[in-house]
Amino acid sequence: MKYFIGIAIAFVGFFLASQHLNQTIQEYWDFVAFFVVILGTGAVMLMTSPAVPKGILLSKFSQKFYNSGKSLKAHGEACLKVYSSRGTENLGKSIEDQLLKDGLELQSLGFNGDKVQEIVSQSFQTYATKVILISSWLRRCAKYPPAFGLAGTVLGLIHLMRGISTGIDPKETGLRMAVALVATFYGLLISNLFLNPVGEWLSEELKKDEIKSEMSLLTVSLIEEGVDYLEIQEKINSYLMGSERLKMDMSLVSEAA
Repeated sequence: MKYFIGIAIAFVGFFLASQHLNQTIQEYWDFVAFFVVILGTGAVMLMTSPAVPKGILLSKFSQKFYNSGKSLKAHGEACLKVYSSRGTENLGKSIEDQLLKDGLELQSLGFNGDKVQEIVSQSFQTYATKVILISSWLRRCAKYPPAFGLAGTVLGLIHLMRGISTGIDPKETGLRMAVALVATFYGLLISNLFLNPVGEWLSEELKKDEIKSEMSLLTVSLIEEGVDYLEIQEKINSYLMGSERLKMDMSLVSEAA
């Protein structure tokens, strides 16, 4: 949600700036500039695309905006519920939930604790590698829109120079110069409002995923050890800060006992 709020704030800023300059949004539209930047950037992104499923990116956005309750605290609560019930029915499709499911399933199949930790940890490392590849790809591609914007500007300047050679008036000269510069504007917007921020956002999300996955691994390990409810709650609370820390639920303590 913060990403979309940021995008909205940026566009409000551009809108207010254009109003102050007595310009309309339509004056910033140019067909040639837009498609040179969009199609050029898209072509390079296709050529440099890593061989990992891009569905991870869509999955992260889906989890972020349609399952926003999966904070560290929410996952801590989910781990405690799994501990008390030994059931995984209420878990979702996020990586931390999947690791929790996989760990318990491996336990039920008779794998020892070290082997369970090894297999589940490897699953997370594979996932993390894919996310890092996509994040790095997006941030690398952020350098291309300004370059294609410059290419669009050069096309516009060529058009301008040819117009000057045929004797266009000063008004038309200024208009063509403005249109030429729009391409660079598009490139900067796409790079700094879309590609770079999404790449950085994925990196930050991976750090949160790592903490939540550690909580999942801890829960699986403590379930095998058969520790009591108070101990597992305190160990999960060690991942949480301040108001996030989980409060004692006496009903669950009773059930666990």
